[in-house]
Amino acid sequence: MKTLLKSTTDLSLATIVMAVSGLFFWIFAARLYSPEDVGTASALISFINLVFALSTIGLNVGLIRFYKEYGKSATGTTIITMLLLSIGLTTAYVVTNPGNIIEAPEIVIGAYLTCVFGALYNALGFVSIPLRRTDVYVKMSFLYGLRILFLLPTRALKAAGMVLATSVGLALATAFGLREFKGEISPTLDLKFIRESFAISMSNYLGSLVNVLPVYLMPTIILMELGREWTGYYYVGFTVGNLLMTPIVALSTVLMRDGDRKLFRKSLVIVLVYWLLATAGVFSLGTHVLSIFGEDYTKALPMLKLIALGLGPFGFVYLGISALTVKGKPSRILAVNLVRGSSFLALSYFLLPEYGITGIGIAWVFAHLLATLLLDPKTF
Repeated sequence: MKTLLKSTTDLSLATIVMAVSGLFFWIFAARLYSPEDVGTASALISFINLVFALSTIGLNVGLIRFYKEYGKSATGTTIITMLLLSIGLTTAYVVTNPGNIIEAPEIVIGAYLTCVFGALYNALGFVSIPLRRTDVYVKMSFLYGLRILFLLPTRALKAAGMVLATSVGLALATAFGLREFKGEISPTLDLKFIRESFAISMSNYLGSLVNVLPVYLMPTIILMELGREWTGYYYVGFTVGNLLMTPIVALSTVLMRDGDRKLFRKSLVIVLVYWLLATAGVFSLGTHVLSIFGEDYTKALPMLKLIALGLGPFGFVYLGISALTVKGKPSRILAVNLVRGSSFLALSYFLLPEYGITGIGIAWVFAHLLATLLLDPKTF
């Protein structure tokens, strides 16, 4: 249990550090660069983040489950696969150039550097879990946060400057991670590991994509329905909400490595206690937290309160998915993820015109309540 809590704490801290530093990165970027440059850079970086999600092809879950069997070849295969797929998808984006945002060689260079170092950064984060070295990932996240320091020196490059600043932060973090894990990685492609991982990993992968896509699509939907102002309120409010979800996601991730029924029961208690504390915190301090970004951002408070109230169902779903992963039930995992992802997107779309961004909070709660109906009741 001690190891479980340590890994969960490390992963939560790393995610929080990345989220907070990312928020400050864009705050400073908005003050240093023109809105047009910020729009170009954010579009490119958002796509590259989607590339990272696509490039895992579920091997991150396979690595956690099968590292004891495959060892160094599993870590090496995961890293090489993610790297090659990321380069390929980024090349497709550069060639097709949607929106004509690739206008200068510096942007192309920044895109590839961010792609390469970002793929390595994410892969090393996955590697830290089965190695029980999540403390390394925490240090990597702090190094990545240093990208803020490079916004001013690269300002003359306009949009490319923000992309290059991001790549420098990723390079620093990656260099540290590779030094720490150099003895635990074999530069090979183990096809047997890939085949056996797909059986359990592919459903997690497809399901996670179903849940990632609404997150990427939601800002565009809000922009079209409510305008830029409310898109900003949503972004800040949901970013704070994501920070509240972080400990639960980290706990469920570690359970895939260490989980048995007793640990799942203890984890359920942890989630319930955290749910109560987080909800109390949002209802008492939510206004003050959002006002840090500006008084107008308190308009996102109703949505944030709903997210807090929904942390219970969210926690049940994530613990349940971890249990299904351990038991090897990929079709059930896919069904759970399809229900929560598709219902969140559909309900948000229909509730948004009448309830605004509060409707997104309502949709988020109901999507996870629906998903709990598909969980295995024997998990706890």
